[in-house]
Amino acid sequence: MLLLYVESGAGSRALAQALASRFRKQGKAVELMSVSELLPQWLSDLLFGQYYQWCMSGKQHHSKLYASRWFYPFLYRLLPLWLALKGNDKLDEAKAVIRRHKQVVACSYYGAFFARYYAKLAGHKVEVSGVLGDYQISNGWRTALTQLFVSHQYSHPVLDWHRARGTEVLPLGIPTEVTPDLTATNEQNNANLNILLCGGGWGLGISPATVALLLAQNPSGTVTVICGQNEALQQQLQARFEQQIAQQQLRLAGFVSDMRPYYAQADIIITKAGGLTLTEAALANTCLIIHGALPGQEQHNRAVFVAQGAALNAHNDEQLRDLLSRIQGSSSLRSQTSMRAATLVNANASQQICHHLLASSK
Repeated sequence: MLLLYVESGAGSRALAQALASRFRKQGKAVELMSVSELLPQWLSDLLFGQYYQWCMSGKQHHSKLYASRWFYPFLYRLLPLWLALKGNDKLDEAKAVIRRHKQVVACSYYGAFFARYYAKLAGHKVEVSGVLGDYQISNGWRTALTQLFVSHQYSHPVLDWHRARGTEVLPLGIPTEVTPDLTATNEQNNANLNILLCGGGWGLGISPATVALLLAQNPSGTVTVICGQNEALQQQLQARFEQQIAQQQLRLAGFVSDMRPYYAQADIIITKAGGLTLTEAALANTCLIIHGALPGQEQHNRAVFVAQGAALNAHNDEQLRDLLSRIQGSSSLRSQTSMRAATLVNANASQQICHHLLASSK
């Protein structure tokens, strides 16, 4: 079985790794691979490198394009022509990879599309299933699948499109490696809280001003900032808050492959609205504040959690300050928020998804 992910942030890869871990525990051999390994460099740079630059620079002009109904159908028609015209030095390698497998699990719509594309060129029959890492499906998933695993039961035109074509749509949750015994259990004194600030694998949406606000609001507690792959941010914070770091009021970390210990130690998690981050935090039974969301799927993730009372939403630092003042003085509000978040997630999602995939492969 081949598990395909993309390098757009850490979420897609983490999904694939969670599933791979579960498959291996059940004795199933799997191959884990980035879609970029199957593409010529020029195309990988175009699809993923450009997106990374947009996100890091804070540009949002691409959001309406990605959200439009026609963009991905047009792109999926254009890509084969583009590859034929510009050349594909990964073609033979990619076809060989696909031929090794009868089943592909795509943790990104690009994984699903290119699995089908290379299988057709290789003349190889393969079953392609999709696993979503967000709380609403993207138009990019309008590509043929055998099974589609989504976060929860909801309505969407792309899901209708799949059902009309016979795709089995299963609302089993977002797979993670978080287990119940790693959830937070210690309720700290309201004046001595552990606050975790994170911005995904790329460390987005974190500023020195926000960190200064958290330190001022939580003088007797601890603030931990996960900078991800954003080395410039980490260096900036180290220089700005040298004294607070020395006093252990502030802790900084770079890219963290396993966030579970950080979630378990936190009383409040402040994060952008990545689907996997929200899921892991909810499973850790920790109060969530959403402070920023990338255009598109993260905005939908935020809407789902806020509507259910599963997270509090701060559009800016002023609102963040007000929310912190409220929840620092109310352990019941923190508990209520984390309990509602727990109803949106499934701690057994990885196990159940793998069970269905293994059953379909027999």
